[in-house]
Amino acid sequence: MTEKEKRLADFCRCHHFDGVLLRRRANIAWLTDGADVHCDTSTPLGVAALLWSPRRKTVLCDAIEAPRMAEEEFGREWKVQSWPWSETPPPLPQGRWATDWPRDRIAPLRWSLTADEIRRYRALGRDAAEVLRSVMENILPGVTEHQIAGITGAMLRQRGILPYVTLVAADHRVDRYRHPIPTANRLRKKLMVVVCAQRHGLIVSLTRLAHFGKLPAQLRRKHQAVCHVDEVLHAATRPGARWCDILAEGLRAYRETGFGEEWLKHHQGGPTGYECRDFKATPREKRRVLERQAVAWNPSITGTKSEDTTLSDGEVLTAMPGWPLCGARPDILVR
Repeated sequence: MTEKEKRLADFCRCHHFDGVLLRRRANIAWLTDGADVHCDTSTPLGVAALLWSPRRKTVLCDAIEAPRMAEEEFGREWKVQSWPWSETPPPLPQGRWATDWPRDRIAPLRWSLTADEIRRYRALGRDAAEVLRSVMENILPGVTEHQIAGITGAMLRQRGILPYVTLVAADHRVDRYRHPIPTANRLRKKLMVVVCAQRHGLIVSLTRLAHFGKLPAQLRRKHQAVCHVDEVLHAATRPGARWCDILAEGLRAYRETGFGEEWLKHHQGGPTGYECRDFKATPREKRRVLERQAVAWNPSITGTKSEDTTLSDGEVLTAMPGWPLCGARPDILVR
């Protein structure tokens, strides 16, 4: 029995369940070390579900999905049970089954990463960072945000990475929107690219900015401030700390830099892993940081932002060696 199956078995024993029915893509990828059951990326649910107990491992799907599930996604220890696509699924076997939909009771089991997950996470972080670095160092003024998003997505796909979220803003749109989906707006001087990149179910989040020509003094001041906030958040993030207390340190740093109200304009991040954020850190979030937990803080001040994915021991998974720094955090690349 794997470490993850032991966690499930303990959960079932504690709550008197015979097993679990997993429908969420995040939980299925977690349990299987990366099985991909998506077809439509707009839904958190897979085109297959898993029925797991200490005595059985069954993949449930219709006949459309059965060949790929059996041949590409699941090992021999999993039995694929399918039915005609035009028919309703058969009932579950008798027993008391926990489920992760609509309420996800399984998510906390995946928050502390295994050694194998950390190895895969490091490789994903390195690849995603290399892609974003190449984009930011080589893109030229005149291209549209759509084109930048396309280049970024293609480079990620070449490495087997799904661009889960791609935000691109050029010039005035960096200042106006916290979630700037790409448009036909053309780059002139200032660029921000945000990616949430997924492989084997795991997700890293990172943001980088570039500027063509000398940085305006106000932008320099804002970026120094947001990097200071991010440094404070990183320093306060350690196993055992409450998320609300870490956030309080970040809010104090916002006030110290003279941008005390900016945190209200966007969330500051929180734990990550198989979701872009498992939950967001709020002033009332009293859960604690776990050992080997993935974290993605993303403080922002109008016109700039700082974001990387780390482990709760401080290791930065999306580091870019050689990228210019502002303190200990990535600076705006001046070209």
